[in-house]
Amino acid sequence: MARLNIRRGQSASASAVQERSAAATMPAEAPASAVAPSAPAATAETEAVRKRRLPRTLDSFYDREFRWFYISMLGHMGSMNMQLVIRGLLAYALTESYATLGLVGLAGAVPQLFLSMFGGVIADRKPKKTVMQLGQLASLLNAAALAAAEFMGMMSIELLLISAALQGATMALMMPARQAMIPDVVAPDRLMNAVALNMAGMNSMRLFAPALGGFIVAAFGFGWGFTAMSLLYVVAIICMSQLTWRPASAPGAADQTFRQVAASSFADIGGGFRYIWRDHKMFVILSLAFATSAFGMPLQFLLPGYAADIFAENAEQGGAIAGTLLSVSAIGALVGAFALASIPERNRGWLFLVGGAILGLGIFLFAQADTKELALVTMVIFGLGSSFRMGLSQGLLHSYVEGEYRGRVMAVFMLQMSMMQFATFFVGIAAEAFGIRVVVACLGLILIATMGLAGALVPTVRRLQ
Repeated sequence: MARLNIRRGQSASASAVQERSAAATMPAEAPASAVAPSAPAATAETEAVRKRRLPRTLDSFYDREFRWFYISMLGHMGSMNMQLVIRGLLAYALTESYATLGLVGLAGAVPQLFLSMFGGVIADRKPKKTVMQLGQLASLLNAAALAAAEFMGMMSIELLLISAALQGATMALMMPARQAMIPDVVAPDRLMNAVALNMAGMNSMRLFAPALGGFIVAAFGFGWGFTAMSLLYVVAIICMSQLTWRPASAPGAADQTFRQVAASSFADIGGGFRYIWRDHKMFVILSLAFATSAFGMPLQFLLPGYAADIFAENAEQGGAIAGTLLSVSAIGALVGAFALASIPERNRGWLFLVGGAILGLGIFLFAQADTKELALVTMVIFGLGSSFRMGLSQGLLHSYVEGEYRGRVMAVFMLQMSMMQFATFFVGIAAEAFGIRVVVACLGLILIATMGLAGALVPTVRRLQ
């Protein structure tokens, strides 16, 4: 079978701690981010920002720690988005099977399903920067191992599955810390802005990284693609090391070793799930996030095979088209992210529902596209809906969650990645039986119906501000 050769000052930190303490005493109806800054340093900082010339959309970049965090995120997400194309295309080139594409996603989903909550406990109990650095190092070693295997002619689908499983475990233990770090690296009154800018950065990587990955594979081969991924992880590690800010530890956490944290994990995990169950807002936001992941996101994992099958004459051409489609979707995602960074924090529940429906519409229209040009237009709609879905769900969770549960709640949120990949596996099987276009169209229609029913039947989501 043919293969292709292819860091913020101490005053701002103190302000953030006071802010979280004030937020804990608020009524349940108000989000934590609604508390007015109480520390003089934070107020002075906010006034200084108002006198500066950067647009309101970019406020969070006045925080040094957020800048380094942001650049580190760009390196990490750039590598991850390159992987989306390179690993998927390699799996399809090795087997020419949608089911195998889904199986590679499933290999990453299983460890995420079982380990994400442990990652949330670690994020609540240990320094998030350390957790991030360890995870980035593990990701670097994984990508470097794949590059070495390809250069030595030892690549196989079994090795790709093992790599996907190891990467899934790494993501499960690391990503809750990354998501929970955002409120700690910006002033409290910039939280939604920081979340939206974080989404914009992630989407910019979706714009450039897949196309870059596809180009490298087409021009130089898979080995150099994995090498480029490794170099981006090096950038992420270096930038994360520049963070000098230190958060307040959770009660009793400072003297705990990682082994002691692990020993108490099951009780902490149970506490996290009980909190989500009794807090109706958390439950509704997370449920909708899971639904939009399950029905809205499998397409991007199956896109390498879809493009090769529908729009291309061979796998090499399909890889380039898939990279282009993913990059174009990021244009809509960037528009959505910058819009979220600029709009006031109200009616976000309705916006969440609208974003999910837009995502479903983009998926349905994509399945109807008979030409590559029409598919490119529909992917802009897909990207816009995806950005609203992801940015608003994160922003709402950060606004309403109690600080002591933040890591565990974000760990549950990150379980949507497992949901996404499990769904991809079953969608891949269904595509083998009914055809990829029919299955993708059904996913879009189901997502639109889900958002409509939630808007009509769940008043909690309509009242979210």
